[in-house]
Amino acid sequence: MEKQELKTLLRNIKDSKYAVPDGVNPYKLSLELMDYIGDIDDELRNDLVFDVLVEWIMQDVLTPEEAHDIFMTALDEKYIFNGLGKFDDMVFCRTFSVEVAACVIYKHRNPFSDSDILKAFNAVLKYYNEDKDVRGFVEGKSWAHGAAHGADALMELAQCPIIEYEELKDILDSIYKKVNINYYAYINNEDERMISVVKEVLGRDIIPVGEIEEWIRSFGNIEKTGILPDDLFIEFNVTLFLKSLYFRLVDNTKYEQMAKVVKEVLKKISRFGND
Repeated sequence: MEKQELKTLLRNIKDSKYAVPDGVNPYKLSLELMDYIGDIDDELRNDLVFDVLVEWIMQDVLTPEEAHDIFMTALDEKYIFNGLGKFDDMVFCRTFSVEVAACVIYKHRNPFSDSDILKAFNAVLKYYNEDKDVRGFVEGKSWAHGAAHGADALMELAQCPIIEYEELKDILDSIYKKVNINYYAYINNEDERMISVVKEVLGRDIIPVGEIEEWIRSFGNIEKTGILPDDLFIEFNVTLFLKSLYFRLVDNTKYEQMAKVVKEVLKKISRFGND
């Protein structure tokens, strides 16, 4: 289907509250939509293709088996690893593929086999650890949101029973590395999306509190290079993450001690004194 024809069809679907048009097979169309999941046209990629896929998954227009096929497509290396490590337009394919996977896990977490969840975990973790293009908003092309979309997928995976101690530790390590970058400043609420992952890990009550506190303390060891603005970027990212984490923990008595540890680390790294 030509791009303009597809856009017209998808606009009509949205205008009809995502009802399937006569003569359209939603499963076949969904597979075709995955070919456009990384298109640089923001309306097509974000407002139409992604929105229709998500609504059809969430509204059970696609059966669990059909949603599973979309899930496996998103996790294919041609999608989630497309151009991995590069800074170019292929980032949109990776970031929106991982967000589609997150949506399917949210909807169909329980029926999926352990092997499917573990495959998804390994793919998402590899993507999150190795992708360097963490741009949030790209001028003229709108949202890429690699750090945020990848965090959404990790958040869903952290809730799966098959994901246990070692995997949860890997998730925290991945978040740590994603926060501690010195070439981009997170200004698009990426910190909050990453903290949502941390909260799900904490909620599993599998990793001992002492290990979580040591993980928090590790943010006090900012690796600076003496180069500007690189050092300011990493300092900003770590400080913002910890401040946001503090306010997500402080009002819950269960995490009161953790919040104190966060506050201690913030005082340690503050360049404006500890008053």
